[in-house]
Amino acid sequence: MGALSRGATASRASTASRAALCALLAGRCAAFTYSARPPRSVTCRFVLERAPDAAGAPPRRKVVRKSTQTTWDERYRELSTYRSTWGTADAPLGDSLGRWCRTQRQQHAEGKLSDERVAKLDALEFSWKNPTELSTDELEAIWDTNVEGLRAYVLEHGNGQVPKKYKLNPRLGGWVAAVRRRGPDALPLERRSDLENAGFEWISTRKCGSAFMKNFRALRDLPKGEAPSSELKAWAAAQKKLAAKGGLSAERRDYLASVMDL
Repeated sequence: MGALSRGATASRASTASRAALCALLAGRCAAFTYSARPPRSVTCRFVLERAPDAAGAPPRRKVVRKSTQTTWDERYRELSTYRSTWGTADAPLGDSLGRWCRTQRQQHAEGKLSDERVAKLDALEFSWKNPTELSTDELEAIWDTNVEGLRAYVLEHGNGQVPKKYKLNPRLGGWVAAVRRRGPDALPLERRSDLENAGFEWISTRKCGSAFMKNFRALRDLPKGEAPSSELKAWAAAQKKLAAKGGLSAERRDYLASVMDL
């Protein structure tokens, strides 16, 4: 009898403890709330979870996030494949791989890229400077190589319209774009002669559709002596202010410097 009594007492105590715990949890577990929408690069799966209350409420949904972002190694393998296909690891801007390359250059310049990743990109002969953003000294350092590349392009295609985003040789495309931005007046006579003999064309027939380039071409192509429209004048003033604050890329500064004082 003593054992039965003790067992009954323990059972009642256990039941009471469970009831108290359920009451506590029921008070704390409010209705499910969702505080933030997951970003585009993240998918969600939902797990059913029963609320611990006595009313038998329907199961609640708990969000478990699973990242689907492309990893660095996956992008690196994509770049390696690109190099095998095109013979260069300098994917031009315009797609996700080109934007990833730009990010690697930025992180490297800021000292945020690990030595391991730098070594892996070096193994692909990756350019740490965007081929379209070359300084005067950098243009001069690769002058002869690119003049010969231009000559070969003209022989093959019959014109000097090297695309800025030339997949077969992005460094040549970037060099041509950079030389055009500076204009013939920025070059000594000997260099202009090199370009003319190789078939260089100063005006690109490929028109970039960005608002910046549309306004730049409108300013550049104004007939001599004709005043710009009020809208174009306001745009030029805004670009000049932006340049003074360091808000323009070197590429855009070069474009503007060819038609106006900064």
